[in-house]
Amino acid sequence: MASDIHQTRDEDLQSLENVATREDSVLSMLSNGLAFRISSTPEILGMQTSQKHPAPVSEYDRGNESIVMFPEFKVAALLLQSYESSVDYIVRILHLPTVRSVIKPFYLRLNQGETVHIGQAALLLSIFALAAFFYEPSESSKVATNPQDHLHLSKVFCKGALDVLDFSRRNTSGTLEDVQAYIIMTVVTFYLDGFSARGRLLMMSATTIARDLGLHRLDAENEFFGQKTESVRDFIDREVKRRVFWFITSTDWFVLWSTVSGPQVGTYFIHPDHIHVKLPIDCNDDDLVLGERPELITEPRPTGMTYLLERIRLAHLCREIVDTVPLETSKLEQVPYDHIINLDKKLVGLISSLPFFFRLDAESRQRTKPLEIMYPNIPLLRYCITRAAHSRRCKLHQRFLLRQSSDPRYAFSRRACLESARAVIQFHEDLGGDGLPWIVAARMGIAVHFVHLALVVLIMDLCFNKDQADEAEIRAEVKATLQKFEDAKHVSPLLGRFLKSLCGIVRKHRIHPNESSDSALSNDPAQSSAPILDDFNPPGDDRWQPVQLGVDGQISGDALGTPTFDEFWDNAMQGEPELDLSVWNNLFSSLDSRPL
Repeated sequence: MASDIHQTRDEDLQSLENVATREDSVLSMLSNGLAFRISSTPEILGMQTSQKHPAPVSEYDRGNESIVMFPEFKVAALLLQSYESSVDYIVRILHLPTVRSVIKPFYLRLNQGETVHIGQAALLLSIFALAAFFYEPSESSKVATNPQDHLHLSKVFCKGALDVLDFSRRNTSGTLEDVQAYIIMTVVTFYLDGFSARGRLLMMSATTIARDLGLHRLDAENEFFGQKTESVRDFIDREVKRRVFWFITSTDWFVLWSTVSGPQVGTYFIHPDHIHVKLPIDCNDDDLVLGERPELITEPRPTGMTYLLERIRLAHLCREIVDTVPLETSKLEQVPYDHIINLDKKLVGLISSLPFFFRLDAESRQRTKPLEIMYPNIPLLRYCITRAAHSRRCKLHQRFLLRQSSDPRYAFSRRACLESARAVIQFHEDLGGDGLPWIVAARMGIAVHFVHLALVVLIMDLCFNKDQADEAEIRAEVKATLQKFEDAKHVSPLLGRFLKSLCGIVRKHRIHPNESSDSALSNDPAQSSAPILDDFNPPGDDRWQPVQLGVDGQISGDALGTPTFDEFWDNAMQGEPELDLSVWNNLFSSLDSRPL
């Protein structure tokens, strides 16, 4: 047929045009070699960078190698098991039976000093890094006996994974395993650093390689990349690629760029018109039975894919919001307010239409209790999806928060914004009562960043929307949450950074009293009980001073005095600022763009 002839010619032409676009570089090696070594947990924990490197075990031994340490096989098996039970349902990009089938031959080759697949090495190390971060230590554990050990292991495996990924980036064109490793390392980074530039760069690397692999055209008709077959292996591989692509895309549309504050806010990189990929099937890995396609689920049940599919649904709406609501204030004022109301209705509708086990109302939670016996991770998944939706709703209305004073109709935005901000904080509090074994670690990084952004909204409302009926209630909530940040700041440096940012912005724009307060300026250590201000002690100065931000965005040492937390908060909530809308928007921008 003529169409078949044209298709063959198009494929031939594409093949010729693609020469040198996917092959590995013809240049010589562009990085140091890698030497892989299997080490015991005590060796990994005790090894210092200044120590002489032990003899490597790998064909990649060429001199000047980077030593990459793998745990012993029994520890690797425990970490993979931990990943499956504690992490996989959030980062749903693997087919775990396939990973289990790979790890044993990989270790056999490693033990024998044979060449191993670089992509598999990066993927396994990234899995170990994320699993170690969430690992529950115990005295008899072969992995970690205390919180310091599992965090140290996580960082060691992080470094190894990044070293391998860097080697692959410099010397190969990338594989699906590279993409999966980059995704998992992005998640690890977000938990360690918050939504940092490093995490964004890792996800962009995953996006670039995925596009080079043609994942965005996986299900396109007559597509040259990856011919469709009916074998079970190809079917599973195609499902995994769909999971990978849609995880990247949903991250692009609502987690990484368009929703979360930062210099990239309001942008995304994957255009919906360029996507030819079906949604992954809603099933568990074990449902992909040999020779059979899993039947579609007609009733909602918490499979391993349910959360990802709801995440994708929310991502589509977040992208629509980005396309509708401009970043520039002048353009925003030209958007009919009805458009904002309609977007809000869609967000509220999405929240109310979640599967019952992800809903927050009392009836749904009671109905979910029996399921939680079989699916103990439901509370965290419920938290993740509802937190993400309410954070996006809060962001939608944030820029209208001050405008109610000039136009009563914007009171709707204030109510909606505060409702969702307070919900995010409350979800964070409720999560600790669900009995998850690694809840302390899970509340760091990503979770704390969302709480920080919610606190920004509440603090700004207190500063600029005076004499509201709920002012006392919001003030108590903000103070309590800031105090909890203070009490737990030893757990993660992120908490200290968030505290500095929040207190610094309040000081910089609101606190300029000329009179000193003897009670607030006491140098008596007993009166300075809250270490929240430990980093801000100006020698010999007994006055509150406007905050001075350095070039790195940090607060200078003479920014604050030495009051107690209560005294600081009482002073922070005084004053009557007179800011126009441009200054208001700049305030949020300064918080949004603060490097973390």
